[in-house]
Amino acid sequence: MMRALLLLPCVLLLSACSAEIAIQTEPFDQVVPVTSLLEPVYAEVALDLPEESVNTQNLDIVVNEVAASLVVVNPSPTLTLRTAARLSLTGSATPDNPRLYTDFNRPAYYDTAAEILPQRDFQPNSRTPVRIDAPALKSAIGRRRVWVIVSNTVVRSGLTLPQLPAQIRLEDIVFQALLTKPFPGLGGALEVGGL
Repeated sequence: MMRALLLLPCVLLLSACSAEIAIQTEPFDQVVPVTSLLEPVYAEVALDLPEESVNTQNLDIVVNEVAASLVVVNPSPTLTLRTAARLSLTGSATPDNPRLYTDFNRPAYYDTAAEILPQRDFQPNSRTPVRIDAPALKSAIGRRRVWVIVSNTVVRSGLTLPQLPAQIRLEDIVFQALLTKPFPGLGGALEVGGL
């Protein structure tokens, strides 16, 4: 009787079993230059996702959380820079070769890319930690590669003439995901045995 009472919590634990998988990319940096006033410059960056998140569509995986963290650095002593970011499932950049463009040669897929960081101004000489947890990040899970498109625009300068090109630096960019693989009914075979 005592053995049966000890086995009961184990059976209940097995019936509610699931495995949690935490994945993240290696930290990387990206520089986005500004070459003219009031005209945005875009940097498209290719990001290869960890193997654990690739081809998961048929594995009954629950995506609990996807987020990105980074530090936005505006090194300019006089310029306020406006930055935004989008996530694209299509792109032409490679991990070793980011692609820069402007509104004049912006690719068609830019308009279908999901906004993950709304436009935001970064003051001169600033370092700003940013966390992005936009729902659109979940669409990256299961894919081998995604593209992040970052825009940079000069919106304000001090009393002196701005020195161009200016740049915004994105440092220590890391994408993290928490996935769960449920094992429903794992206790089913044990329950049939009368436990």
